[in-house]
Amino acid sequence: MQDPYQFFSFNKRLDWDKGSYYNLRMVNGALAIHQTEKYAVHKVIRSAQINGPDVMMDFTVGQGGKLFVLDEEAAIWSYDAENHHTELLFGRNHQLFTGHALLASRGDTLFVADPVSERRVAAYSISNSQLLWAVENWKNSPIYPLAVAADLQKRLYTVVPLDMIIGLNGKEEVPEGGRIGILQWDAAGEVVGVYQHDSLRLNERTEAEQLQRRYYAAVSEVGKVHLFDAHRRLLTAFEDDGALHAQFSLALAGSYAGLSIDTNNNMYIGDSRFVGEDEEDERFILKFGAQGDFQARVSGFRGRTNKLLTNSRNQMYVLNGETAEITLLELQKRTLELEESSLPEGIYLSSALDTTVSETQWHRFQLEAVIPEETQVRISYLASDRKELMIDGDFVDLSSYLNNSSIALKDKLRSTRDLWSEPIVNPRDALLMNAQGRYLWFKLEVMGSERQSPLLHKLRVYFPRKSLISYLPPIYQEMQDDSRFLERFLSMFGTFFQDMEEKIDRISKYFDPDAVHGHYLEWLGTWLAVSEDESWGEDKLRQLIKQAPELYKLRGTRQGLSRMLQIYTGSEPYIIEYFQMKQMQERSELRELLSRLYGDNPYVFCVMLPQECVQTDKQRLIVESIINDQKPAFTEGKLTLLQPWMYIDMHTYMGINTFLSEPTLLTLDQRSSMPYNTVLIDLERDKRMDIHTRLGLDSELE
Repeated sequence: MQDPYQFFSFNKRLDWDKGSYYNLRMVNGALAIHQTEKYAVHKVIRSAQINGPDVMMDFTVGQGGKLFVLDEEAAIWSYDAENHHTELLFGRNHQLFTGHALLASRGDTLFVADPVSERRVAAYSISNSQLLWAVENWKNSPIYPLAVAADLQKRLYTVVPLDMIIGLNGKEEVPEGGRIGILQWDAAGEVVGVYQHDSLRLNERTEAEQLQRRYYAAVSEVGKVHLFDAHRRLLTAFEDDGALHAQFSLALAGSYAGLSIDTNNNMYIGDSRFVGEDEEDERFILKFGAQGDFQARVSGFRGRTNKLLTNSRNQMYVLNGETAEITLLELQKRTLELEESSLPEGIYLSSALDTTVSETQWHRFQLEAVIPEETQVRISYLASDRKELMIDGDFVDLSSYLNNSSIALKDKLRSTRDLWSEPIVNPRDALLMNAQGRYLWFKLEVMGSERQSPLLHKLRVYFPRKSLISYLPPIYQEMQDDSRFLERFLSMFGTFFQDMEEKIDRISKYFDPDAVHGHYLEWLGTWLAVSEDESWGEDKLRQLIKQAPELYKLRGTRQGLSRMLQIYTGSEPYIIEYFQMKQMQERSELRELLSRLYGDNPYVFCVMLPQECVQTDKQRLIVESIINDQKPAFTEGKLTLLQPWMYIDMHTYMGINTFLSEPTLLTLDQRSSMPYNTVLIDLERDKRMDIHTRLGLDSELE
């Protein structure tokens, strides 16, 4: 066995922090290039795919990403982009609203605001298209909606002129100095809030129809209401109580449309300019901070923007009226570029590694890293017996120079480019050639791709140089060209033996369930006859392995079976044995019921678990195999899953799967069912002839 090597190790943040980072950061204990999330096109939905509207006038997004698209003939189409399923929610010629309507939705409610129809603002049920509420006037004046938005509480916000008059031509107008504000509607169609500010007044008398497609509204998840005036390029944000939060103007010239807010309160406004066929399309979506500071252009989308929407997952929907398509943008990871090179790369410059021994022969690098395709890691090194080296004509401390934050990276790379060795590419295990000296410095160049970055988990630098050539006769150790080749050749075998010896030295850690994971943990599980295809999960399997000695002492007992099932399901089972109900079976009126529920065989016991603990057939098979493995000899275990409802003469247990409580409203979900003889009624319609008239219940004859 070779003498043990010494090494410097970089496997935690404290080790890496001794050097200098450039466009690098720690990610779950690994060194990687800085990455950020940027919007990129995930899906483009064209009108032909919906197989309905030829022209998309407006749209909104409902639950599960379902789209509701309005065409120029006032039809509304429901489109499921995942399943490519189209339904007609409102057909043509319904005369409820026109193709100029504005759409918004939240939950199961679709809001339609139309400035030229009889119902200016209305709410409809998405499930059956029934009208929930509708309004035409507010404070005895007609409503003229210019923009709509909805919040998480199903409240609707409409941008409207607060001051309206009828002009000489009979058209609705806003007088000079007229106010533009936002009305907040509750779920019953009542105005519960008004947002306004003097800066939103009009400078001149304007016909109301000229204000269409000028204003856009959005509501953040924290309740801030935003209004964008595209004509004046003015954005106003209100607190949820109506107070002014912020206001700013776009400094950029051009024409803009659309407004959306993400979960981080960033604001997005689209470019709505017209671009000729021969012109390059430079129309982007602009991103602003919560205080109106311009942050970036969303380069993942180019084209005209007519409307913007952002959901709770920060997915952005963009309507392009020119091409009649809706683009779905999603946040995707992007690698940041190094400022000095404009490339997706990072640089690390180490401090001096000191062996305290002059003329040390450095041995090798060993790197544990994940290096995806199209990425690369390059490492260069420098060894010397002196800490001060000649840089730009002066002797300076190299470690201090490399770690000096006031010196630009490009100057450091330029002044030291002749000192570094030739780079080693992807050095999983690399021999250091001509590296002699007490001190060693190294430079890491981490090259990434547009979306991926190498992850450097651990780096080791071994010293001193030890080779199997020392075990050969002296003639082979002479420092000639042939012996150098032989030394490099034998170093491969030396590395193999060294790695094998290190694994043998650390073999005990592979038997510690708290120290291993993944395949090693599954391998330990096979020692307990847990096959790798069983869905135990790491936490449960680790707990099983740690408790195995005690569990095997209890094998074949009620307690052992109960603990085993509790580890796997997370819930303590209910075990019913024959002797527990033997006396009750002696009563004739209970004998048949107990036999049906628990059986009448004294060698059969019943194991009951809540249904949510065993949700798949595979989990049920594993539970049954646990029962068969842990049951006493010559017995049989019967598994029963307790349903969360009450059935007389079935497995109904008070306080376990059945509870008595005060009457509540009926809620249908995946855990509830409605019997066939249930009748749904509306209490508000009681005592009405031909609807709900029930003598003795809600009506009486006098």
